[in-house]
Parts: sequence; structure tokens; C-alpha cells
Amino acid sequence: MGITAGMSIAQRMTRCPRAFDPEQGQATRALFPDLVTQHSDLIAGAAGSSPYLRGLCQSEGDWIGEALEAPEACFETLLETARSAPLDQVSQVLRQTKRRVALITALADLSGVWALPQVTTRLSRFADLAVHMALRAAITQEVRRGKIPGQTEADLEVAGGMVVLAMGKMGAGELNYSSDIDLICLFDETRFEAH
Repeated sequence: MGITAGMSIAQRMTRCPRAFDPEQGQATRALFPDLVTQHSDLIAGAAGSSPYLRGLCQSEGDWIGEALEAPEACFETLLETARSAPLDQVSQVLRQTKRRVALITALADLSGVWALPQVTTRLSRFADLAVHMALRAAITQEVRRGKIPGQTEADLEVAGGMVVLAMGKMGAGELNYSSDIDLICLFDETRFEAH
């Protein structure tokens, strides 16, 4: 992770966005009175320029301080927490993880703390995890319903013979904020009896 990974965003900022809508920026800044000035300025600039980021700041307010203090560690914890989510909670956990990944990635990007390759790599890593978890949850349901002949829950680690390949930007680990993910789904036909 490098020597700076244990440092806060405030300690590494090289730039800070100026709010397009200063009133919205100040209203969002007011939600976080305990943040250091650099973090508060970053929140105001981001929230005053992006309604999406403003909404994320509001919905993830209980977490944002921790993320600003240790963005790399928080990102890794997000992935690990999502990875260990019970199958019946995968959709809820992935939704929250997506919000938090988007927020910390945008703040680290806007502040100059993460360079473009770090941003795109992290967005791609989350997408990879989300696809893996969603596939595993979907296949688990189908196995339990008896819809995948000859497969049991022991086959979940190999997705019941399903393979998903990422193409384009995801396959190259270069997803950006608005990228679609292009996937090809294949299955091992030898696992199933011909009818």
C-alpha cells in the first residue's frame, strides 16, 4: 500500500474542489462539525458540485469520518466485509458497499490522494467482487431449488460450472465512474446431462 497509506486524506491532499453550488456545499459541511478543515472543505466542494456525492455524504455520514482518516484501510475493509456477507444479505451489503466505495473513491480522487490508476483499479476490484458475490448468491438459490441438475451446495465454489469473463474496461482493470461492465457468461456443459 505504500508509506502514505496510513495517512489521512487531509495529510495528503494536493487539491480541493470548489463548490458549484456553495449553499449546498455549506449545508453538507454543517452535517460534519467535527471534521478537520481540509476534510470539511473537501466535503463542501464535492457535495456542492455533485448531488450524487451530496446524497452519499448524507446517507453514509456515520462512516465518512473514518474513511477520510484511513481511505486505503477503509476500502480494504469494505471489500472484506462484503466478501464475508451471509448469502441472504448479499444484495443489501453490496448496495451499501457500492455507496461507500463510490464516496471514498470520489473523495480520494477529487483531493488528489489517489491517482487515476488507483481509482480505476479500486472501482474494478469492487465490480469484480460484486459480480462474484451476486453470481454465487444466484447460483446458491438455484441449487437449493433443484434447478441446476446434479449440483449441490458443495459445487458453489466453482459456481456450479459457471464462468464469468470481464471484457473491456473491467477486464483491463480500468473501470471509471460511469463505465458499464461487459460480461460474458459461460458454463461447463459437461456438468449437465443432455435431454
